[in-house]
Amino acid sequence: MTRSMNKTILAIAALCLITSTAFAALKPGDVAPTFSLRDLEGRDFYLSDVVGPQAKGKTNGVILSFFASWCVPCRMELPLLNSLTDELKARAVNVIIVDLKEDAEVISAMLKELKIDKPLALSDRYGKAAESYQVRFLPTTFFIGADGKVKDIVFGEISSERQLRESVGKILK
Repeated sequence: MTRSMNKTILAIAALCLITSTAFAALKPGDVAPTFSLRDLEGRDFYLSDVVGPQAKGKTNGVILSFFASWCVPCRMELPLLNSLTDELKARAVNVIIVDLKEDAEVISAMLKELKIDKPLALSDRYGKAAESYQVRFLPTTFFIGADGKVKDIVFGEISSERQLRESVGKILK
């Protein structure tokens, strides 16, 4: 190998080591980061009240979907989540949608426009929850079991009931 080739390989290896944490992401089996955010009425919501060792009440898990009003795939996915919220709630699975970096007026207007009225809507105005979940693009949906561990992750739009039900099945196992 030539000297310049060695330098190139060394530079690539160093870059991979330095940036590997930038590409790290939650994966199934990881403990879901806890957070607290406000809903659109200004009430505090704590994920730890719903899943994990300190959870209050009976739940089988949570569907946690990060979205934004400007995100076209998010706008396509939200009606599906809304349509199945009652059925999932009957199975003790909570549907929580988290808007990323928009104010309550923008979020409320979009939800009203799309007739989204069933999932609990939270505002992650400063992106701290999304950062702790290592959200890289929208929508990203986490399926979290009652034990507080991530059971499945869908990157991009959930486009069918079948796809949603498969991921919910991983919570209910």
